[in-house]
Amino acid sequence: MEKKLLDNSKDDRPKMPNKYLSSIFRRIPIRTVLIVPFIIQLLATVGLVGYLSYRSGQQAVQNLSERLMTEVAERVNLYIQQNLQTAMQINKMNIEAVRSETLDLKNLKEIKQLLWVRLNQFEAVSGVLLGLPDGTFQVMHRSSIEWGNGRIEYSYSDPKRPERFVVFFVDELGNPTEEVFSIDPFPVQERPWYQGAVRDRAPGWTKPFQIGKTLQLAVSNYAPFFDDKGQLQGVFTVNMGLRLIQDFLNTLNICNDCRIVIVDEDGLVLASSLDEKPFVAPDQLNSEGKYHGNFDRLKLTDSNDPVIVAAAVHWQTLATDKNTVTRSQFDLGPEKYWLQLAPLDIEILHPNWTIAIIVPQSEFMAEINANTRITVVFCLLALAIATMLGILTARWITQPILKLNQAAKSMSQGQWHQQTKLESDRRDEVGELAQSFHRMATELQASFETLEQRVEERTVELTESNQQLETAKEKAEVANQAKSTFIANMSHELRTPLNAILGFSQIMMRSPTLSPEEKENTAIINKSGNYLLTLINNILDLSKIEAGKMTLNAKNFDFYSLLNELEDLLHITAENKGLTLIFERQNDVPQYIYTDETKLRQVLINLINNGIKFTSEGGVSVTVVSQKESPLNSLLESQKESHLNSSLEKGKSSEKNPSFERRESNDKATLIFEVRDTGLGIAEDEIPKLFEAFTQTETGKNSQEGTGLGLPISRKFVQLMGGDITVKSKVSKGTTFRFQIQVNVANKTDIEIEQNPRHVIALKPYQPRYKILIVDDRPTNRLLLIKLLQPLGFELKEAENGKQGIE
Repeated sequence: MEKKLLDNSKDDRPKMPNKYLSSIFRRIPIRTVLIVPFIIQLLATVGLVGYLSYRSGQQAVQNLSERLMTEVAERVNLYIQQNLQTAMQINKMNIEAVRSETLDLKNLKEIKQLLWVRLNQFEAVSGVLLGLPDGTFQVMHRSSIEWGNGRIEYSYSDPKRPERFVVFFVDELGNPTEEVFSIDPFPVQERPWYQGAVRDRAPGWTKPFQIGKTLQLAVSNYAPFFDDKGQLQGVFTVNMGLRLIQDFLNTLNICNDCRIVIVDEDGLVLASSLDEKPFVAPDQLNSEGKYHGNFDRLKLTDSNDPVIVAAAVHWQTLATDKNTVTRSQFDLGPEKYWLQLAPLDIEILHPNWTIAIIVPQSEFMAEINANTRITVVFCLLALAIATMLGILTARWITQPILKLNQAAKSMSQGQWHQQTKLESDRRDEVGELAQSFHRMATELQASFETLEQRVEERTVELTESNQQLETAKEKAEVANQAKSTFIANMSHELRTPLNAILGFSQIMMRSPTLSPEEKENTAIINKSGNYLLTLINNILDLSKIEAGKMTLNAKNFDFYSLLNELEDLLHITAENKGLTLIFERQNDVPQYIYTDETKLRQVLINLINNGIKFTSEGGVSVTVVSQKESPLNSLLESQKESHLNSSLEKGKSSEKNPSFERRESNDKATLIFEVRDTGLGIAEDEIPKLFEAFTQTETGKNSQEGTGLGLPISRKFVQLMGGDITVKSKVSKGTTFRFQIQVNVANKTDIEIEQNPRHVIALKPYQPRYKILIVDDRPTNRLLLIKLLQPLGFELKEAENGKQGIE
């Protein structure tokens, strides 16, 4: 035993690191074990609570900022919507005036008066325009501060010279007073709002444009109108200055460092809450101290504000959708910012603008960071207090245990006097442990004195017992060998007369001279002989199984053909009793398999015959499924239960399943069989004895058939094929046997084609006369062969032994 242990230790060398770590943990003092986990648990708990608190506050702040940004975006949307609706409503009113013939398009004075009225009705509008297909157009608009200190200007093109455009100041009644300047040429067909109306033939918006030579932007809403024939009559346009939107953004007080920027579809700035000009302003002014000229539009990345620039760079990395809100965050140095991009979301026709809202996290996270610092301080304070308490508690617990440990070590060395040091006046659990250890040591000292003697006595007894067991084992092996030899010899001796009985009974049944009563008696003899031969074969199989000599003879075969053969073989037996025999298999059951066909056939015949034998009404069903696709329980419960019950009780015959496509694989499969009958059933207390040899149930005894060997042998065969048999039964309800086997899936090309056996009735005519010598020491065997071969036309002679046969 010691040598074996040493060998095992050599085999376990790869596991040495684990053993080394385990030995290290076993050396850790109990004081450390008591203190460290407590401190770790406290630190983890407080840290987790602090972290969750911080995360919860951070999430709350993020939600608050998202609601704030959403609210701001909605307010900006609403304000822009009001202005855009105003422009569109003015165009609708003007077109309605034309359609109702309130306005005559040929009367320039009426057109001028209408444009004057509309401009004074709506202060948010910077200009009202009308362009006609003949090239003429009129404009009434508010001039910029750079051009006339905000006075109203009236512009028109002369019908005689449409390409010349003249600008006048007007008085308080809208009448032109003095000419400001003129532009020649200035055709209306080249105006973006007119080109958009002709192109779209529907209302729309132009891209933002510079108002004159000022640092202000505007956007135009155009609305073409047509006659009954679809011909263009003219285009009304309303200019909206974006300075109002800029002023509105300045009034929004979200937070100190929050920013709102409105950007068009080209990524250019329209307005911002920082009151930043939407142009890249020139470095110098003109001689009058005013900006003068056409300026480049301001991009987000060209802004003077570094936060807006950083947001623009981060924006370019996002996969945004112009129709949905996008939220993200970016860093600028140590500061973190939230960014929300919201489209201009209003129900009316609108330009493709985006509202960008930038909110610094520091505006909301200051208080949370302060709370986090306080939490850390409290955690460290709690950790220090817990460490002190843990040290004191561990010392109070470990001191008596250390004394017990020292006393135990001394007693293991035979120093029994150390137990006197274990006395303690403590009345808690540790004190009780010390006193219990003291009593145990006293009893151990008394027991140790006689332990050696008892061990020696027990060793002598075990030696004698081992010798007796070896002797009994040898006798059992000899007896088992003798039993196997006896069974083999007896089976041979019994087969010889049985062959004669079966042979002569078959010959007699073929005789036409026998009376019906004699044929019946002969049939009984043949049946009894077959029964006795089956009994002998079962006993011989059982003997081989017990001796461990039973092996599998596996081969490739057609499993569907085997099932059809069994159905044809047993169908008549069931039909003679008025029973229904049903064979069903699942679609995915392989057709060609590799296993022991003979043993599988014997198991199925035995189980089906038992079902037919003990069933008087209904029938027997055989179900085969593959475990790969569908479990047997779901198949039987959901698909087969009602069908089998109705079929068995009504006595309807089941058609054979059609052949399915051959499976071209060598995979392994598990076949599950279920043989179910509606017979007498088995009592619950008899089921455990069902698979014992020479044991029959009460139902089997009453039938006066069987030996009690069929089921034990079948179970051994199934176990050889990699499975097992289970049984479920209810008295008067029926019995279900279920077993599974492991098989290999074969191919059709692997199957050996067997020729159908044919029965010999006579020799072919004109054959030479064949002579056959029959040699056997038993006269009955010789006579049987003569009776079988003589009617076929052979010339026969017999001999009693080999010597006589040679002579």
